[in-house]
Amino acid sequence: MISWTGVRPLVAVCVTFAAASLIAVPVTLGLGWDEVVYVSQHGTRAPAAFMSAPRARGVTLLVWPVASWLDSTVVLRLFLTVTAAVSLGLAFWVWSRVTHRSGSAALAAGLYASLWIALFYANAAMPNHYTAMAAVAAVGCFLLAGSERAALGAYLGLVAALAVAALMRPADAFWLGLPLIGVTLAVRAFRRWRLAASVVVGLAAGGVPWAVEAELRYGGILERIQQAGHVQGGTSLQFSLWHVISTLDGPILCRPCDSPLRWPAALWWGALVVLAPLGVRVARRAGTASTAWLPLLVAASMAVPYLFLISYSAPRFLLPTYALALVPAASGLAALLAAASGSWRRWLAALVAVGFAGHLVIQAGILRHVVSQQLRGREDWTSIARALRSNGVRPPCVISGHEAIPVAYYTGCRALEDRGNNRNASTAELREAAAAGPFALLTKETAPPDWAEDWHRVPVRDLSSSGWTLYLPKRAPGSPN
Repeated sequence: MISWTGVRPLVAVCVTFAAASLIAVPVTLGLGWDEVVYVSQHGTRAPAAFMSAPRARGVTLLVWPVASWLDSTVVLRLFLTVTAAVSLGLAFWVWSRVTHRSGSAALAAGLYASLWIALFYANAAMPNHYTAMAAVAAVGCFLLAGSERAALGAYLGLVAALAVAALMRPADAFWLGLPLIGVTLAVRAFRRWRLAASVVVGLAAGGVPWAVEAELRYGGILERIQQAGHVQGGTSLQFSLWHVISTLDGPILCRPCDSPLRWPAALWWGALVVLAPLGVRVARRAGTASTAWLPLLVAASMAVPYLFLISYSAPRFLLPTYALALVPAASGLAALLAAASGSWRRWLAALVAVGFAGHLVIQAGILRHVVSQQLRGREDWTSIARALRSNGVRPPCVISGHEAIPVAYYTGCRALEDRGNNRNASTAELREAAAAGPFALLTKETAPPDWAEDWHRVPVRDLSSSGWTLYLPKRAPGSPN
C-alpha cells in the first residue's frame, strides 16, 4: 500500500505540471483547428463542425461538461488543465503500485511533464495526452492483474484504461491492445483468460461509439477505415523517422514535413536510448523484468503507424510512446544515481542536474516559440471573423474555402466544403447556400472557383500571413450580405 507520504512527490509533479502549463500556454489562447471540431459538437458558439473519418468522440465527451453550457475558452482550458494533471497522477500512481517505488513513478511522470509537447497539450481539447495516460495506466494494470495476487480493481482498471484509449483514438488503442493480447498468448506467466478478456472488453467498450458511427455515417467499419486512410494521405509501408524528428521543435503538424530542426531537440532521445535499456537491466536483476520490457514493447507498438505507415507527422502523435518509454528510463536513471558512491555520485548528480537543466531550457524555448506561432495564427482567425462580421456575414451564415472550419467557428457560422478532406457538401449545395443567406468564400494566395469569380473581393490585411481574401456574393440592394 502506498501511503500519502509516498504519493507526495507524484502530487507535486502533477501540480507543477499544471502550473507550468498555465504559465507557458495562455488560457486565453483561442481554440485550434482540431479543438474547434471537437468543442463545436456540444458548443454554443457555432454549428457543429464536420467530423472526418479518423476522428473519434472521446474529446467531445471530455469537454461536454463545460462546452455544452458555457462559451468560455478560459474556463475550458482551466478545466482541461485540471483533467490533464489528474490523469497524469492516476496513470503513474498505477506504476507506484506496480514497482512499489513511488519515487520512480514520480520521476517518470516528471520526465514526461518536462516535454514541451506535454505542456502545450495539457490544457488543449486534444486526445493525445489522454491516450498516453490511458496507455501508461493500461500497461500498469495489466501487470497488476497478471500478478499472483491480482485484485478485481486491477482488471477493472485495465478495462477502463483501454476504454478511454479507444474512445480517444481507436487506431492508437489497437496498437496498444495488440501486444497485450500477444503477451497473454505467448508468455507463460501471463496465460490467463481473464487478462485477454479484459483487454478485449476494454477495447470493445471504448470502440462502440466509433463503430456505431461507422455504421450510421460511413457505410460500415471497413469503409470508415478506408476513408480514414484516405484523409491521412493513404497508409503504406514507408520510413517516416525524419518526419518525426523534424517536428520535435515544431510545427505542431507538418504536411509535408520539410522544416529543419532549429533546436537540439533530439538530444533527449539519446538519453532515453541509454536509460531505457538500463531500466530493463535493473528490472531483470530485481526479478521484475516484465515491468520494464512490457512498457517498451507497447511503446514500440504504438509508434509503428507514425514511423512506418503515414507520410506526415505531428509531435503529439508519439506522446503515448514517450510516456511508456519513460517508465523504465526513470528506473534506469534512479538506479544509475543509486549505484554511484562517494565523489563519483556527486559528479554524476551534478552531470545529471546540468543535463536536465539544459533539457528544460531547450524545451522551454521550443514551447515559447510554438505558443508564439499559435497565438499569431489564431489571432488571424479572430481578425478574419471580425472582417466577416463587418461585411455583414453574421449568424446564421455559411463559410467555405481556406481554413473555413476554424474561421466559421470564430464567426459563429457553419462551414461547408465541396473538396478536400473535410468535404461535406456538393458545389451545387454551396451555391444554394450562397444564394440563400449570408455567405463568404475564403482564399489565400489562390483564385476563387469559376462560380465565384464575379463576387465582391475583400482583401484582409493586418494579419501575420498575407494573401487572405474574402469573396462575398453580389446581392440585390437591401438583401443580407
